[in-house]
Amino acid sequence: MVKIFRQPTFGDEVSAIRGGMIHLRSGSPRAILATSSLNFDGLAPEHQLRAVQAFRDLLHAQSGPLQLYLRIRRVPAGKADEPDPRAFPDRQTYLAAMTRSFINAHLQDAPVYQREIYIVLAPFESGRQMLRSWLFRFDRSKDDPRLVASDLGTPLANRARSLLEPLRRIGIKGQVLDDHALSMLLADLYGEGRKPGLELSTVRQVFAHRADNVEVRGRHYASFVVSRYPGEEISPGWLLPLLSFKGELHVGIHILPLETDRMLTVLHHRIRDLRADDMASAESGAIDRSAIGTLPDAINVHQALARNEEKAFAVSFYLTIGADDQVELRAQTDALRASCRRMMLRTVQPYFEMRQALLSSWPLGLDLLGREHILHTSALTTMMPWLQEDLADADGHYWGYNKDTGGLCVFDPFDDDRFTNANIAVLAHSGAGKSYAAASVVLSGYTRGIGAIILDPEAEYAGLIRELGGTYLRLAAGSTHAINALDPLLFAADPEEPADQLSDVLDLIGLMCGRLDEVERAQVEATLRLVIGPSDRGPVLADVWRELDHRQPGSRVSTILHRWVTGDLGRMFSAPTNVDLGATIIGFNVRDLSEELIPPAFLILANWLWAELRRERRARHLLIDEVGLLLEHEPIRRFLIRLARRIRKYGGSLILVSQNPGDFFETKDGAVLATNPSILLLGSQKHSEAVKLQKAFNLTDRQVNYLETAERGDFLLVAGPNRVPVHVMAPPWMDELIVRSRGH
Repeated sequence: MVKIFRQPTFGDEVSAIRGGMIHLRSGSPRAILATSSLNFDGLAPEHQLRAVQAFRDLLHAQSGPLQLYLRIRRVPAGKADEPDPRAFPDRQTYLAAMTRSFINAHLQDAPVYQREIYIVLAPFESGRQMLRSWLFRFDRSKDDPRLVASDLGTPLANRARSLLEPLRRIGIKGQVLDDHALSMLLADLYGEGRKPGLELSTVRQVFAHRADNVEVRGRHYASFVVSRYPGEEISPGWLLPLLSFKGELHVGIHILPLETDRMLTVLHHRIRDLRADDMASAESGAIDRSAIGTLPDAINVHQALARNEEKAFAVSFYLTIGADDQVELRAQTDALRASCRRMMLRTVQPYFEMRQALLSSWPLGLDLLGREHILHTSALTTMMPWLQEDLADADGHYWGYNKDTGGLCVFDPFDDDRFTNANIAVLAHSGAGKSYAAASVVLSGYTRGIGAIILDPEAEYAGLIRELGGTYLRLAAGSTHAINALDPLLFAADPEEPADQLSDVLDLIGLMCGRLDEVERAQVEATLRLVIGPSDRGPVLADVWRELDHRQPGSRVSTILHRWVTGDLGRMFSAPTNVDLGATIIGFNVRDLSEELIPPAFLILANWLWAELRRERRARHLLIDEVGLLLEHEPIRRFLIRLARRIRKYGGSLILVSQNPGDFFETKDGAVLATNPSILLLGSQKHSEAVKLQKAFNLTDRQVNYLETAERGDFLLVAGPNRVPVHVMAPPWMDELIVRSRGH
């Protein structure tokens, strides 16, 4: 029978939390950074190289110990009950609650695991004078390293802040945890739940320390030491199977920089011993298979250290799994061992040292077991942990679920720290679900109080917009709706750009008249300067025609423009604005516009959109469906490029939807539009289109194959540096609204 050792308290390892630091019982401080993640496997090869080099630079810059801590745990599900609409003040908050209920139901039915990665910084402790290593035994007193790393006197707070830039170069965000976040992290670890303002006395508790596991507040933990790494050349990303573990897992990788001079001495003796072994084996005729390749590797490392190309590190690698009971713990233990065997890792359990192993796995910067190996930089960089990304934030738009991990994709496109702009491009062939995906993005934003302006070429959004209490306008010859291109209230010029309105109206008249040569453009501009100005009533386009016909009677421009300011066309293009454009969601039905009306109508909308964005700077989506139809018209194309480049300044997000990526790449301006968005939803593609996307966005062959075989609703989500295969799975209320709006 295994004897259970009991101790009255558990949690005395931390004595205080203050000043953004964890202070251990010994008085030694620890600084902790939370990091985002990265879909390393989906990056383009050159982006992978940049990320690895940035991680290498991060390691070389360290002057003291650090720990990489990875935690995998199941995402808890909240209540999945359908909310009562009477309990909410408005429809927007009610629909947001419906989305949360849907997400909770998904989490209950399909276990989703999240990965959290932290970096723990610790100062060098002078009391640690001996390095214990299974790889090298220091059996010569003159070679015993009295000092294996130095802190150089750099305060931990400065070290923590200095890590933010190397992390950014890797492609991830870092955040130094404050007292509140540190308290919640410790509360989670010690089983107290996420309680702000944690008192350390509350985590001191009775625990059971058994030979092969530890029980803390009813939670069972078993720990393992990685005693042997893969015995062949490996590349960064080999830890990915470990990150896919389905269960609670704590990974602690302790990294201690070593003095290069001392390591050169150690390697010199090691090389001498290996040469002696080779000579002895040659004389006896025996070949030590286990030693093949060892001597050349040792010589290469020695030369790299001497050239200062590499540095040496003492690395300890610990794994801890958690479970609710002993039966589940044994099952998880078997699963972890099987995963490690596939990765060619040999693990051992530190019997009767489970408490020390558990604490060594947690983000305390404590290596209580000291099971170290000595690795050089190239080997250590292959252990980069930022390999998989769910794009799961606490708050943001709901996009669907990750097809690789099953995790939910929830992130905010307006996150300035993550994305250079909030623009989104949805590219997929007809029937792939691109309009459905774009509509779900707009509706997700609506539940977060983000408005939208929709240009609807197929009249698919009418029911949706009206259901949400928005304004839906039909633009067509004979329609009763009109927007005055010269309305100073709607098209007030930006004080920073006083010539904007004049230039836009010139472009509009140029579209109506085919084109304007230099003389005609000068004549029209002079007329506009007379008409657009202080007036008792708002001028309309017909006023421009009358003044132009008075100055240049019978001219080509006057003759053509007369048609646009009379009859049905005049009621559309030369009448006072008669619609309310102040709703949260506004849609423009442009399905019934004839081919000749598309350019001027869209340019009027573009002028209004631009003025609206500049007048009220707030987060909103501007959805333009079937944008390829507009790229044929140069003024509209110029406007879209200007809007794509500058909409971030006004807090907006431009969503471009097209079924033919070739529409973008046929011209230089189109390519600018396609490559400007920070977020892409790439759906099912024909081979020829997939090849164009591969060249434009540097996709891997596997990603191209995914696009060619993707089913309806499947997309490759390119969000900044991350590339994640997702399936757009809208909540039932959203799906019903989109489908009903299309009349299906």
